[in-house]
Amino acid sequence: MFSLVWVLAAFSGLPGGMGIGVGTSVSSFSPVEENYDLRFRTPGVSYGIVASLDAPGPLVFHLGGEYFSKKASSGWDGEISSMLYWAFPCGQLPVMDGFSVFGGPGIVGVSGSYSGTDDFGSFVEEDGSSVGFAASAGTDIVLWGPVSARLEYRYGWMDMKSDRVLKDGTETVVYPAAETDLGYSQYIFSLSVQLSAVDDQGI
Repeated sequence: MFSLVWVLAAFSGLPGGMGIGVGTSVSSFSPVEENYDLRFRTPGVSYGIVASLDAPGPLVFHLGGEYFSKKASSGWDGEISSMLYWAFPCGQLPVMDGFSVFGGPGIVGVSGSYSGTDDFGSFVEEDGSSVGFAASAGTDIVLWGPVSARLEYRYGWMDMKSDRVLKDGTETVVYPAAETDLGYSQYIFSLSVQLSAVDDQGI
């Protein structure tokens, strides 16, 4: 992720007037898988690093990654954790000075693990990764100088098939392969600092 930020910083110095901002985020993260609601009951909290690359005109690129972890409610031993990555080319519209709205589709990826006792009393462990797509919409608000806040809603669509899991420490083949819905929704709050401003003269 840090290497990505440095790459963006290099691009921001190229002719064309692009600007870059970096910051941190926190979000309420809710997987849509039915078993998640049954087992974990409430949304989790994720934390991440965000970057934005502003091009002259109405286009902005939002990129980032975040970590999500959640332990089950009392009475069950389940746990889920994952790393989520995304890239969104968004259209943005200034509404007034220091306030703009944005929205657009993007690509998302996830890598994570799950563990917990299943309905038959076996302790199951599974990990995997997947790529999908999502839609994003929100607002950017300038707070002071180069510091801004972003309020955003995002909904993602992903799934994953798995044909091998660990049951009580022994690898087990699953046939037919089990399919898991990795879709999610989240409300995100982030703070960022503009490292270089957009130069509209570079169009």
